[in-house]
Amino acid sequence: MTHNAHWPGNLKKYRITDRQITDANDVAAIDPTTGYFKDTVADFWSSGAGGNDVRKGGAASKLPDPSIRKIYTNNSGADLTLATNDVSPDNLSAFSDADFGLTGAIGEPTLEELVRWARGEDVRDVYAESLIRYEMGDPLHSQPAAVVYGGTETSPDTVVYMATNDGYLHAIDGATGVELWSFIPKDLLSNLTRLYFDPDSNYKHYGIDGNIVPAVKDVNHDGIIDPSDGDFVYLVFGMRRGGNNLYALDVSDKNSPKMKWKVNLPQFGETWSAPVVSRMEVASVTQNADKTVVVVGGGYDTVHDTASHPAAADAVGAGIHVLDLESGDELWRTGPDPGADLQLSTMTRAIATSIRVIDLSGDGFADRLYASDMGGRVWRFDVFNGLAPSVLITGGVIAELGAEGTGSSTLADTRRFYNSPDVSVFLDTVQQRRYIAVSIGSGYRSHPFDLSASDKFYSIRDAQVFTKLSQSDYSAYPIVRESDLIEVSGKTGVVVTTADRGWKFTLPDNQKVLADSLTFDDQVIFVAFTPDRAAAVNCDTGPGANYLYRMNVNNGDPIVPYPSLLEPADADEARRDLLRQTGIAPSPTILFPSPDDLTCPTGTDCSPPPLNCIGTECFEAGFENNPVRTLWTQDGIE
Repeated sequence: MTHNAHWPGNLKKYRITDRQITDANDVAAIDPTTGYFKDTVADFWSSGAGGNDVRKGGAASKLPDPSIRKIYTNNSGADLTLATNDVSPDNLSAFSDADFGLTGAIGEPTLEELVRWARGEDVRDVYAESLIRYEMGDPLHSQPAAVVYGGTETSPDTVVYMATNDGYLHAIDGATGVELWSFIPKDLLSNLTRLYFDPDSNYKHYGIDGNIVPAVKDVNHDGIIDPSDGDFVYLVFGMRRGGNNLYALDVSDKNSPKMKWKVNLPQFGETWSAPVVSRMEVASVTQNADKTVVVVGGGYDTVHDTASHPAAADAVGAGIHVLDLESGDELWRTGPDPGADLQLSTMTRAIATSIRVIDLSGDGFADRLYASDMGGRVWRFDVFNGLAPSVLITGGVIAELGAEGTGSSTLADTRRFYNSPDVSVFLDTVQQRRYIAVSIGSGYRSHPFDLSASDKFYSIRDAQVFTKLSQSDYSAYPIVRESDLIEVSGKTGVVVTTADRGWKFTLPDNQKVLADSLTFDDQVIFVAFTPDRAAAVNCDTGPGANYLYRMNVNNGDPIVPYPSLLEPADADEARRDLLRQTGIAPSPTILFPSPDDLTCPTGTDCSPPPLNCIGTECFEAGFENNPVRTLWTQDGIE
């Protein structure tokens, strides 16, 4: 099956009213039979119905006229608004043909034509009804980020930052949907010629495919980003399949972006790991005044595009890096090579997932890290703030749940973790003891229709909630393996004893977990995808199906009244609900909707209960006592 190089994408704005997604006309936007948008609905930035057609309405329909559009690249200088960074016909002398992937071949556009096309001009005369190419690339894996710069409760000054596989990072006005500016990394300008011709392709084209992660500092907590107060907004993002770089932009002035840094370390694989902004104090190195850091996994090694368990260690991506937020300088890293601050010879597989960073003491600094790798292992690290890099962090493997380290290399055991550990503190109601539940599901995200692995969902128990371990403790750590976990599939009322290290749930029907789980109110919530078997056998795609699972974090019981009364054969059905949406569903999200009446004084109408949403499908969370959204901040960075 082939596709064009350019995939259409868009950003559309809806709202939640009366506990459902509604459109600009206050009409329920989701078709209950499909789980997708109705064809008749209009998003808030549309002039008419756009519905489920990604090409209609939204921010794509609001792209500025090419003659006034602001598109920048990092050609020279930190200030992206400098004339030398302007991607426009007036600045052609700042670039070469090669910068844009032009080779001089017959039929290629001129540099000027390509630049005009990149700015949205219909140079190829494809759209008879318009001189403007209202096209945005697809944000396939990139999650947008909204930043509030000020305004009022009813009219916030919001910018939504969205990246696409055409290679653009768009800054979109949250009220109007109009693009303020776009940034194309210079490394991606060379992709534009291929996108211009838009050929058929057996392979997906990638540009900026990583999540956009904002780091926001509001010094006086007045809700207004004012750089003169010392406030700032930085955007940190990787490229995922699009490359090996990690970028940081300064967007403290929403109309005047600046390049802070670009990092490409020799140990990096494809930068899949979404950056995490935190704080660590590292002695004997130069840090920013806030001690703010970026924690990121080493990335993805494409050796895992092949289903078999790799015989050799991964060449790239096996590591965790701590960078200074302001400079991008590396402050600490772990990996298998002698140059790492913490050398771990057992770290042989790429860490492509986001690192879980936890402040257990409440002092605003990171104390604990959890990570997962492509070999089916889970890692834990303890941070000793205030020490030098050589002794700053200790850590090691705490669970081996795939082929790596177990001596097995069968396809059934070749489980990979494309998801981050879901970490929560809970009270075991039988043992009356607190544990950290480290929950994670396996699934071959790069080949979701592959049927070879026996995928499972795990919830392991870390009994040392607040105790920090020395490196010798990690060397002697009793690693959790399959046999240490009690199976809960087809059962209810399982008692997890002190001899058990947690529980596991073997997924039925070739199901696999392709997105992070969420633990909330002692419930583990995750989505499992099952491929279209006939399509998978024929090496084709198919819609597949998604199941929403809700399980008790204590013992995996279904979240239903009186689970002990269920027959064992009915237990697994009680754990799950079939979602209407096909394809690969996103991670669950708990939303705390604002009251419909923003002027309400007090009462339950001012604190609507939370919603559990998976993409466009939202469910009542079903809590006995509705939790209240609780926010906390730490001095420095949010």
